[in-house]
Amino acid sequence: MKVLLVDDEPLTTESLERYIDWKGLGILEVRTASNGLEALELLPRFNPDVIVSDVRMPRMNGIEFATAARERYPDIKIIFLSGYSDKEYLKSAIHLKALSYVEKPVKLEELTSAIRESVYQCQAENANRTLTRSVIRHRILVKLIKESLSYEELRQQFGDHVPPFFRNSVRSMAIQLSGTPETESKLKETRHTEIADRLDELAGEMNGAVPFCGYADNDMLFFLMDADDVSASDFKEIARNLLFALNRLYGDNMSFSIGLGNPSSAQTSLTTSCLSAVEAVRSQFYFGTGLVFSEPPPETRSDPSAIAAKLYPDFRQALRTDNELEAGCLVDRLTADMRKERDPEISRVKNGFFKLLMILHEFAVEKGLTGTDTQQEEKFIWQEVGEISTLESLRDYVTANVQAVFSQFKEHTAVNARIGIVMQYIKEHYSDKDLTTRSIADNTYLSQNYMCALFKKETGKTVNEYITEVRLEKAKEFLKDRHVKLYEIALSIGITDPNYFSSMFKKSTGLTPSQYRERM
Repeated sequence: MKVLLVDDEPLTTESLERYIDWKGLGILEVRTASNGLEALELLPRFNPDVIVSDVRMPRMNGIEFATAARERYPDIKIIFLSGYSDKEYLKSAIHLKALSYVEKPVKLEELTSAIRESVYQCQAENANRTLTRSVIRHRILVKLIKESLSYEELRQQFGDHVPPFFRNSVRSMAIQLSGTPETESKLKETRHTEIADRLDELAGEMNGAVPFCGYADNDMLFFLMDADDVSASDFKEIARNLLFALNRLYGDNMSFSIGLGNPSSAQTSLTTSCLSAVEAVRSQFYFGTGLVFSEPPPETRSDPSAIAAKLYPDFRQALRTDNELEAGCLVDRLTADMRKERDPEISRVKNGFFKLLMILHEFAVEKGLTGTDTQQEEKFIWQEVGEISTLESLRDYVTANVQAVFSQFKEHTAVNARIGIVMQYIKEHYSDKDLTTRSIADNTYLSQNYMCALFKKETGKTVNEYITEVRLEKAKEFLKDRHVKLYEIALSIGITDPNYFSSMFKKSTGLTPSQYRERM
């Protein structure tokens, strides 16, 4: 399998080449092109199976290039990347039968998922394998939602797998799966069919009707029912019950949100109905997971880029004048303004906060609080912001960075913002017996490997060594009180085994806790 990456931003193509596990996806060769014309010239020589292309590029845009590529290679798989809310481009992508339309900033898990699906389709077509029930439903939904096929066209391709009620009025529900990258990956790999089948059973128990349930994307499940069998109020009640059941069955590792679409009718296609459900469930970004959303975003709204741009000068001024309170208030104001507008293009909202973080980084570099590798920092921040799933978490992430930079600035420390957050977290939670590098990473919005490597680089010690250092300093303070027993001191610093505490203390100081206390 071969993939061609087409984007006029070298940062994007370089990042995708570097960070996606191509071999794990079954991709043996990856090449890049900076625009549509260059890519078109490369096609006959390279003959890729999959194209991943930006939409807006100079000389020849992604839609024009994909159109020409599709004419020459009808079976080639196309994935579009775009940071713009442009219905005409989306319509063109649908017309070209694009496999996916991934928002920028690119979330690596989402793009990896789309590429994995394209590889699977190529393999399936080449091997002419028999599709399972769940995969057939997935394909039906892809054709329905991304290619807008009619009931007759779907029946022609999939026969009796397409339920007859698709030609009637249909009520649609989009169920969004969320969680950590690790839990999402495990669930998506092993429980697709399990969840879909379980939802079928639950709906039958609640209503007696037979729904159509399947995945269109790896993190989006659709649940469709004949509108003649269920009223709008009953459908909403079914959604609440399904959400409760999903949380009960899988809530330890995943969270779920549901969006209800407008029912299809003579005037509204089933595709439009499903897309309205997707638009509704995107509200989870603004209001959090675990809810049922039935109201679409407001029709008229301001451009998120314009909303954010108005605050940048004031944010810079707050940084220059050491006004931490004002900087925090500006982050809160941007959050409130974005929530009010509820733009469905989440990437545009994230981009506003991303630029705020880059202003903060520029300030930190200017004050000597962090390194000068802005390009590397930009890559990292871009990826971190892309993985945040709610507006509240995004606000908290930006606020935490603001607080860390101000703390560093006041203390004149060379440790960068994220190390400061980690250190502060350890100082506040040293007494927690379950304190680990994983729990610290999860609570400071950092990946575990990156946090450990960065901490070692900046401080010269590992995270675990620092935890031990903080605990021992606290233990020395507690030892001043001769009425406190040694096992109580151990428990107070998060160590349940008194013998281990004594051993650790002696290894560090050369004395047992008792000897140390006697010499005080």
